[in-house]
Amino acid sequence: MKLFFISALFFCAFPIALFAQNADIIFVNANVITAAKKGAHYNAMAIKEGKIMYVGEKSNALKYKTNQTKVIDLNGETIIPGFNDVHLHPNPETKFNELDHILKIDTVTSIQSLLSLLSKKASTTPKGMLIRARGYNESKLGIEPTCLILDKASTSHPIFITHASGHKSVANSYLLRINKITKETTDPKGGTYERFNDGSPNGICKESAAMNLTKNDSIVPFPEKTFAEQFDNYKSYFNTLLSFGITSMGDAGADINRLKIYQSLVAEKFPMRFNIMMLDKLLPIMEGGDAHHETDSWKTLQNFNDLAIPQIESDFLRVKSIKVFHGNSLSGKTCWLYEPYNMPNPATGKNDYYGIPYKRSQEELDSLFLAIHKQGLQICVHSNGDREIDMVLKAFEKVYASGNPLNIHHRIEHCSVINDEIIQKIKKLGVIPVLHNYVNELGDLLEPYGDERLNNMFATKSFLDAGILPALHSDAPVSNFDTRTRWESTVLRTAPSGKVLGSKQCVDVEDALIMYTKGGANATGELSKKGTLEKGKYADFVIIKENPLKIQPNQIHNIHILETWVNGQLVYKNN
Repeated sequence: MKLFFISALFFCAFPIALFAQNADIIFVNANVITAAKKGAHYNAMAIKEGKIMYVGEKSNALKYKTNQTKVIDLNGETIIPGFNDVHLHPNPETKFNELDHILKIDTVTSIQSLLSLLSKKASTTPKGMLIRARGYNESKLGIEPTCLILDKASTSHPIFITHASGHKSVANSYLLRINKITKETTDPKGGTYERFNDGSPNGICKESAAMNLTKNDSIVPFPEKTFAEQFDNYKSYFNTLLSFGITSMGDAGADINRLKIYQSLVAEKFPMRFNIMMLDKLLPIMEGGDAHHETDSWKTLQNFNDLAIPQIESDFLRVKSIKVFHGNSLSGKTCWLYEPYNMPNPATGKNDYYGIPYKRSQEELDSLFLAIHKQGLQICVHSNGDREIDMVLKAFEKVYASGNPLNIHHRIEHCSVINDEIIQKIKKLGVIPVLHNYVNELGDLLEPYGDERLNNMFATKSFLDAGILPALHSDAPVSNFDTRTRWESTVLRTAPSGKVLGSKQCVDVEDALIMYTKGGANATGELSKKGTLEKGKYADFVIIKENPLKIQPNQIHNIHILETWVNGQLVYKNN
């Protein structure tokens, strides 16, 4: 009797268990590249309630089909995980094709064209109001602009143009004058004012020297946008990211106002997963400073409330990281190196330029890292030069020596110029390198690093060979967030000039995809939830027309992104 009762229970329960496994959607005749490991490719995938329930062969996938299941025949099209751009700087879009009142000049290829754009802007801008532009590239322009060149656009407006790197800018004479930057002005700690032969400033301001020039009280301010306007502009920006297959992104330096925008987007159920690095200036130990120009007022954090930053962790919004700066720019050629750049020192004309030493001491860096780590927050530290990275790793050694009960893997953002010793330290500590991949856009700016350093820059291959999984990022607007362009650049490393920079670090197409998807999820501590197409993970994926493993690598940028899916829902379709 007991045996019969158990058997009856089993057969009664079986239809319920079977029903619980019914799929919402099944994709068949697909080329599914899971990114779980190289070669993990299948022809079918089933999803249910926003998650992947099966990846494998078509015959098995169809076992989850019922009358309510939607079956989609992809006819050989490819499914890949959603891209995760773990480090970018969102810029709200406006109807004027400008970024928050900032002219886009990244495609400008001559001084004449630059001046034409600036002059046109000046003609419609009230006198005394700032004219800003972003993205100049001296390798495209042919020369580095100076204040005298910008003066040709206007002497009635302050003009401030920022380099593609974001770490140096050029001011016109008006802006220098109202900031009282003269021949007698000394360089600030962690920055430089470049000068003409007579010692007067030529307008080129690097690192901390450029950070506060546009905050002068005499500058006529821009009209402030309402929260609703900001919200709509950010929403437009993130919809553009979805069209490039980006399903997760990392904001590399948000303030409280932008956090509120993310919270509003999530409340509206916007279909993107946001990982937010809050700016270190929000820490009380940074009070009065900003992200690049901290004060020297230090104190120990006693409790989490001192941070004034909420910790948030949900399916679509994660606030568990702090963005710290300890280093300068790679493409701006200001990062601090052990060996001199292959270029003359702008100050001396000699071959003795090592970059700009970062202003924070080792002791200050150690204190900051320990304070953040103690609160259970991930440190995401901007660092490019080998000399900067060594200081960062010394601080991380002290952090981990203090204990790591939450098993936090801290990150080095960009982690550009490395060597074998740095790789081994990173592996030992479990630190995650988050690497640039912008050679195809800004590679010509990197020539002064020389062949040896270029072969140890953006060291994707060396890290993989050492058993370390890096993440990739665009650092937009430093480089374009077009995922196909970033993917191709990681594989080929071809500069605009056509030269391959650092061929030692070229990787194959699938390895690059794995770093751009699985690597991103690993960097944010979410690999159990996303980053690969595996059972139980979020159904975040992209459908593309081509098989990326069968086309020529130099055609990756032409891949057709057909659809983007987030949480099992179609959120973008290329019509």
